[in-house]
Amino acid sequence: MNPYEKDTLLSYEEVKTTKFFLWIFYFLLYFYDTFHYFLVPYYSKMEYGLPRDGIGIYYHVFLTALLPVATFLFIKNKVYIIKYLYIFAFILIDAVNIMMIYYGTDKQFTAWHIEEAFFILFCPIFLNKKYYWVVSVGLIAKYIFTGLILDSTAVALPLFLILFLSFISWVFLSRSISYMNTLITVNENMRRQEKLAVIGGMATAIAHEIKNPLSTLKGFTQLQKEQEKDSDSFYSIMLKEIDRINAILNDLLFLGKPSHLQKTETSMENILKYVISAMKFQTGGKAIDFTLDIPSDMPKINCDENQMKQVFINLIKNSIEAIPVKGSISVSAALYGKKMKITIQDSGDGIPKDELSRLFDPFFTTKEDGTGLGLIVTKKIIEEHQGEICFESEEGRGTTAVITLNVRE
Repeated sequence: MNPYEKDTLLSYEEVKTTKFFLWIFYFLLYFYDTFHYFLVPYYSKMEYGLPRDGIGIYYHVFLTALLPVATFLFIKNKVYIIKYLYIFAFILIDAVNIMMIYYGTDKQFTAWHIEEAFFILFCPIFLNKKYYWVVSVGLIAKYIFTGLILDSTAVALPLFLILFLSFISWVFLSRSISYMNTLITVNENMRRQEKLAVIGGMATAIAHEIKNPLSTLKGFTQLQKEQEKDSDSFYSIMLKEIDRINAILNDLLFLGKPSHLQKTETSMENILKYVISAMKFQTGGKAIDFTLDIPSDMPKINCDENQMKQVFINLIKNSIEAIPVKGSISVSAALYGKKMKITIQDSGDGIPKDELSRLFDPFFTTKEDGTGLGLIVTKKIIEEHQGEICFESEEGRGTTAVITLNVRE
């Protein structure tokens, strides 16, 4: 899903949620007050009607006056502001009303409104932790302020209810966000697997058919280049592009064919030393300082040695290409219980946040001559070894790749 579609869907959901929020808010406001000030006193043979002390009927007038403002914000596409407008306005109006009723009098503080419970318990539907904290802290602060000004301990009960409801709301909010993030991750993984399945099907169907004529084409191009050594031709460019096509086909074939791992008990120290010694001579003239930090007593892992070497060659090659002229690449390994974590950190240009989440998308690349398949192959190898890979990056400060593997039992 592209960012525009994502923002559009989020805005649409916010509009629906806010409209529902407003309907419930005004329903509770008038239903609760009708029940509290009219129905209960009427059937109890008591005087009924809206209170005359405080700001009286203007309490409802001011809250109802927010509706045209909310409508204007809907029109101006400022929907995200509405929920904050209502909580701040409610706290202010209610605090003023309480002060006008109780300050300087002997009346026992008994103020509590159903809208406060509504604001707190409704927080999870917005899936917004910032809004949750604004509501909870705002209402708690209102009662603390009221207790200090009125010098009354009667605020303890509503304050306790606010804290209790806030805890319940936080549990629902946290679980909702966690569940949503899990669904997003599962959906993205399914989409990625579908793309890889298509790529694999395409690879097994046509890759071999392409490689055969490609080999013939490369052979004739090399022959023609040797026959015209003195001419200023484009044969070198043609051969380079043929090799690039061949590399893409090899990656496609790897993704499409079933895995046949030849696992052996292998020393990670030996693998990393081999890869670093090989990559030192493939820096393209850049001044890069390589460092390796791995304990000598690190246990062995059960892996396909050649494929694991390919993983680290791919990752270190990416680090080299990310460093402009001069920099460093540090490789380290550490044991965490039965897991081994290998970290590759470079001092390159880093990866923008919007691109970091797309690193494992098929054919996504930021390099001019990249295929967008290298990291997918790397991830496939690691997952076939029941491992994990993740990236951390900050623009201008480099990138860190972390690979987690199981050690030998």
